[in-house]
Amino acid sequence: MNSSALSNRNYRIFLAGATISLHGLWVYRVALGWFAWQLTHSEFWVGVVAFTQFAPTVVFGPIFGVLADRFDRRAASMLANALSFANMQLLGWLAFRGNVDINVLVCLSLMQGTLDGAYAPMRLAIVPNLVPSDQRHSAIALTSVAFNLSRFVGPAFAGFIIAFWGVGAAFSVNAVSYLAMVVALAMITLDASADREHQHPWLELKEGARYVLAHPTIRALLVLSLLRSALARGALEMLPAFADDVYGRGAAALSMLTSATGAGAVAVGIAMSFGTSWLTMNIIRADILVAGLFIVVLSVIGTLGLALPVVAVLGALLSLGGVGSQILIQTLVDDQVRGRVSSFWGVVVFGGTALGAPVIGAAAHVFGLQLAVGASGALCTLLILVNVVGARARG
Repeated sequence: MNSSALSNRNYRIFLAGATISLHGLWVYRVALGWFAWQLTHSEFWVGVVAFTQFAPTVVFGPIFGVLADRFDRRAASMLANALSFANMQLLGWLAFRGNVDINVLVCLSLMQGTLDGAYAPMRLAIVPNLVPSDQRHSAIALTSVAFNLSRFVGPAFAGFIIAFWGVGAAFSVNAVSYLAMVVALAMITLDASADREHQHPWLELKEGARYVLAHPTIRALLVLSLLRSALARGALEMLPAFADDVYGRGAAALSMLTSATGAGAVAVGIAMSFGTSWLTMNIIRADILVAGLFIVVLSVIGTLGLALPVVAVLGALLSLGGVGSQILIQTLVDDQVRGRVSSFWGVVVFGGTALGAPVIGAAAHVFGLQLAVGASGALCTLLILVNVVGARARG
């Protein structure tokens, strides 16, 4: 049997819809930040609007995971994307009419963040249901490739759309991208999950937490994902400051650094789509340990030319750690709790970065950018070494 998910009709349709939707998402993110700045010229409000995109996933992620396990994932995903289409069309229409102030923007972006947060565990859980077990690694890796491609193609589309037609058009383009996902979901079929009796949502949430705590491998992978997100990925969020303060090249340097990071991530995603029989917990540990060392290297480099290959390697390492941990978890988890476990993974990944980046930024303000980032990388490596020693001590 072909182990590539691209040989699977269901997955090809899903990937096409997801790729369009992800590009729309990045058009939206760029337009949202720019619109917040246009309305207020306040860094505070730009930060508030950015926070609304991720806060619902971090705060309500486990609840969304319970819903992903209680309801038909395909139908629930279609509903979430259809509501996102309506919300984005409303925002685009109001923006065209000039009826948006910062309060309206915050409310509608919070609504969108909630809808995206609700869809996230469904999306993570639905991919393994699309393909047979021997194609899961390929499906997860290829979805990662689509995300990382959209990360640097989408913003370019956004700049073009905003320049010629304004932010209202950008929001409407994102709306259409959600509609593409609805159409794709309508065309696919999923492997039926075994029926089970449902308990009170709070009890199901506790059941999911107990499952994670009782499963040593999944629990360990979530801990590693937290370290990766907070200390390594969080440090990489400082690239705008490196581009301007260290390399003195401003937005042009940031664009090159972002593209280099994305290129490394795409390369790893493509490689992993061909097979992951070599992927183990120790590979994930080694990957994050080396990423910490490369963060230290990045902190002492003073020229853009040397930094570009370093961040490309970091993009590859962080993608390997993120996609690899997700592949291992999705391989191990029981389907009845897949949505809840996927939501815990999302909370750890998004929450870790949301926690790590401001802490590293605050430390940079006090102690200097390069020292703070170097310390973050060193701490990441040290904690992974402690994790390795602890794992060996437990047998």
